[in-house]
Amino acid sequence: RSASGGMAGRYPGAADAAACWRQLEAGGDAVTDGRQDPGSWSGAVGDPSTGEAADRRGGFIEGIDRFDARFFGIRPIEARMMDPRQRLLLETSWEAFEDAGIDPGPLQGSRVGVYAGVGSSEYRELCEAGGEDHSYLGTAGSVTVGRVAYALGLRGPAIPMDLMCASSLVAVHHAVADLLRGEVEVALAGGVNAVLSPETTRFMREYGMLSPSGQCRAFDAAADGFVRGEGCGVVVLKRLSDAEEQGDRIWGVIRGSAVNQNGASAGLTVPNGPAQEQLIEEALSRAGVPPSEVDYLEAHAVGSEMADPIEVNAAASVYGRGRQADRPLLIGSVKTSIGHLEWAAGMAGLIKVVLAMQSGVIPKHLHFHTPSPNMDWERLPVRVTSEATDWPSDPERPPRAAVSAFGLSGTNAHVLVEGYGASANGAAQCPSGSVRSVPVLLSAPFAELPPMEEELNARGARVLPLSGKSDRALQELAERYLSWLEEHVEVLSSEDAASGPLLSDMAWTAGVGRAHFAHRAAVVFHDAGSLREQLKALAGTDREPAHGSAGKVAFAYAGEASQWIGMGEVLYQSEPVVRAVLDRCDAVLREERDVSLLDVMFGRSGFEEALDDPEWMQPAIYALECALTALWSSVGVRPSVVVGQGLGEIAAAQAAGVFGLEEGLRFAAARGALIGTLPEMGAMTTALDDLKKVLQGFAIAPPSLTMVSSVTGRVVGPDQVLDGEYWSRQAWEQVAFDRCVGVLADLGVEAVVEIGPQQVLGSEISLAWPRSADDVKAAGDGVEAPVVLSSLLRPSGNSPAPEVEVGFLKAVAGAYEAGLSVSFDGLFAGEMRRRVSLPSYPFQRRRHWVDAPKRPDSTVRGEIPRSTESGEAPG
Repeated sequence: RSASGGMAGRYPGAADAAACWRQLEAGGDAVTDGRQDPGSWSGAVGDPSTGEAADRRGGFIEGIDRFDARFFGIRPIEARMMDPRQRLLLETSWEAFEDAGIDPGPLQGSRVGVYAGVGSSEYRELCEAGGEDHSYLGTAGSVTVGRVAYALGLRGPAIPMDLMCASSLVAVHHAVADLLRGEVEVALAGGVNAVLSPETTRFMREYGMLSPSGQCRAFDAAADGFVRGEGCGVVVLKRLSDAEEQGDRIWGVIRGSAVNQNGASAGLTVPNGPAQEQLIEEALSRAGVPPSEVDYLEAHAVGSEMADPIEVNAAASVYGRGRQADRPLLIGSVKTSIGHLEWAAGMAGLIKVVLAMQSGVIPKHLHFHTPSPNMDWERLPVRVTSEATDWPSDPERPPRAAVSAFGLSGTNAHVLVEGYGASANGAAQCPSGSVRSVPVLLSAPFAELPPMEEELNARGARVLPLSGKSDRALQELAERYLSWLEEHVEVLSSEDAASGPLLSDMAWTAGVGRAHFAHRAAVVFHDAGSLREQLKALAGTDREPAHGSAGKVAFAYAGEASQWIGMGEVLYQSEPVVRAVLDRCDAVLREERDVSLLDVMFGRSGFEEALDDPEWMQPAIYALECALTALWSSVGVRPSVVVGQGLGEIAAAQAAGVFGLEEGLRFAAARGALIGTLPEMGAMTTALDDLKKVLQGFAIAPPSLTMVSSVTGRVVGPDQVLDGEYWSRQAWEQVAFDRCVGVLADLGVEAVVEIGPQQVLGSEISLAWPRSADDVKAAGDGVEAPVVLSSLLRPSGNSPAPEVEVGFLKAVAGAYEAGLSVSFDGLFAGEMRRRVSLPSYPFQRRRHWVDAPKRPDSTVRGEIPRSTESGEAPG
């Protein structure tokens, strides 16, 4: 079985799938007499100024002429010659991944397939009529799916399906088959259609397909054809087991599907009832579902006097077996609401069915007033959902539905869908993913530490990362999150803190399930109120987005006298990575001194003054700095360069792999003890000899990172050994720190993370940064200093306790805004989180369109095939 883990769509009267559902739920008819959006539509179907009523009427999507070319790196001149179906499929595929809570970036180079129903280009006709040399690549159907794979870097198959009205369901069928065979790990399946060519429309009218009344009246006595519609729908498919294991949001389950061909029938385009029955039997067999347990059929239902009765009778013949009289097969069609989307029709029906299962209500099938006399309604075990209908409930099984799509050339497709995590009596409309344990990741030097056993405090604040490819997009995204808060106000009213499940899931999903672009803002918040205020500032002009692009990162480790009682305690109580490192350091020193390092650091009873003693101060600062190094690593921020001031160089050396955590701790403890016992400078020689002895048994390695020496003020060379001799000199012979800062500038460092108990080095680094444009990038009339981030804050009159709690989060937010790659999983390590529905990216669309001249009224030239009145039916 396969799961639909994300879906997106643009439909007549609806900018997304959620809006389409609201429209269906309200019983709205999206078919209009001409396009409603402004602009010139000369030569296209839907031009409000044309004299042909049939050329005006249709189900049109808003803004089919508009596209965010910049988002996909496409030049405006190329975008203008691109078929709007290519643009629609690009944007909708991106939105489907977002709906699934999947960042497409990590999928680059992987076996992800793209399968989509797409036919011949009607836009090409507009280009030719307008005297434009159309772009073959811009209008070819194969390029429509290939462009999605190209834009997202996907290396699975990219297959267009041109089977007319059956195309998008056949795309689902093949996507599922490839998933189950292991050909792909993830699949995008969909369909897209654009109603543009008056010639195509006139052909359909002359063939007897289109409704002269301008309405699709399927199953009604007044049925006279369909209305053309345009749109795009895409679903993200995975194997169900994979989707469950990965905690994906699951809209529904594809239980089974089948595809066949009419074969020999009364005519090439005449439906074949026995073939349809065989199709349904095959789908049911593959699904392992009895026909009586299918509640609803989303019918093809093109409003044909001949085709609709054939379809209903074939469905009733199979689905009627074993069915109780009080549970008829419910039937309906989305075509009555949005028109016939042709190559995208089956996907529109599939998405409607999944949304109906989630809500527990089947929307009204429109324009059904007088049942067609061509069907024996008294005998048939079916009922048209002429009014909104509660989904039939069954406590023994999930809701089930079938979707049919039949192509004009004889291809038939049938898909069986099952609800997932939704009851038939009105579950939440947007599913959440299953609860997933966020792993605690300890980097290589700390990976062997024992797992933390004790329960931690809930984190008191969160970071919401937002990004866009322009400032305006970022501001609009903030506006969408404000709307999201309003939509969830009832739930959030019971969550008085950021640790509440919905706000936590929101922040986690935004961090791990979205792509991160250059224009960024990271909002640190305590509760819904503080989040709302900051989003308002970002959506307006009170807060400017950041455009950081920092590359090389240095970690600068603070030295002596930076300690304070309680340093790191908030992180120790809430961060499993910090606790693991500090607990190990505590165990080592407890074994040697029979005193808890944590009691000293946190000023517990009897140890309120001990932290000022170098004997404890130095190992405490070292331990905390190692814990901060591990914490930064857990959120994906690792140094290219390390430098330390005084004692901090020991922690810097540990980060560079010179010695291990415990060796460094023992050395820092011995160093502090020796310094603390020096009665006078005359004892220095003895102390230096003792320091050398401490290191004699340690395994000392060359730095694995670029390390700046505080002894020489230069990068540690490949031949330089950081042995006892070096460290004894380092204790007393350090150069001015500004020389080390100059080396950082020479190395091209763009961001400096201060590792230490409080903000000590930041101002010194900024002041000491070289003023020569030869060393750093010029910025206006001055020189651009690096981004400097302080890992922790110390409480003071200007920094109240709540600010101390979010010190590290603000540093992570700053790193994100500076352009660093952040792994947001690390901010939720050890928690149980689930993916939730979040706002989609606000594409910044502009008009890219070719205007064709108005065409004189005419009929299609050449021989017209026999119409439905002569015995053939549309697909």
